[in-house]
Amino acid sequence: MFDGKRTIIESGDYPQQLQRLDGMPERLYVIGNPDALHVPAIAVIGARRASEHALRACREVVRTAVGSGFAIVSGGARGVDAEAHRAALGLGGRTVAVLAHGLDRCYPPEHRGLFQQMVDAGGCLVSEQAWGVEPRPHLFRQRNRIVTALSLAAVVCECGLPSGTFSAADGALAQGCPVLAVPASGFSGSPQGTNALIAAGAVPVYDGPSLAERLSRL
Repeated sequence: MFDGKRTIIESGDYPQQLQRLDGMPERLYVIGNPDALHVPAIAVIGARRASEHALRACREVVRTAVGSGFAIVSGGARGVDAEAHRAALGLGGRTVAVLAHGLDRCYPPEHRGLFQQMVDAGGCLVSEQAWGVEPRPHLFRQRNRIVTALSLAAVVCECGLPSGTFSAADGALAQGCPVLAVPASGFSGSPQGTNALIAAGAVPVYDGPSLAERLSRL
């Protein structure tokens, strides 16, 4: 179990954007500072087996978003998610992990220290799953709707086809959450899911200034 304040939030006390979510959970379980859920936030998501290109892009995205006053929300997974959380912590930013299991569990297990750092830095861990619920494959895709619903926009650093990240971004577009995507190079071998998202309506972002310009419109 993680050290930190435990809170159960009923749906009437959710952040405004989460209250508009179809299939809104009845309650959320939180360890850490529940006020972190009310800070304007950007979701940063991407592949678990992320390329170095994606990790560099992730760090630049987080640097720009934190510098613009946003918290960082992600899913606590390996790869881009974990890099986003670490980058936010390194910049003194606030970050929130939406997990797919009870908060008395830890998955992936090697992220226990990272999750505790997030709580200690004024962020939080959040889940719709009650204490004791084990991680199951279908719960990871289910939690993605909360990641994007807590956010004013979602930035995809890398994803394949098909993938959980592509599904999360597609769901965000359906929610009306703006999706920004870092284009994949046709010569780098990077997964092409981000390019497919751009074709479906995601906005391409190429560097910090182009991202900052988009974030200024939120």
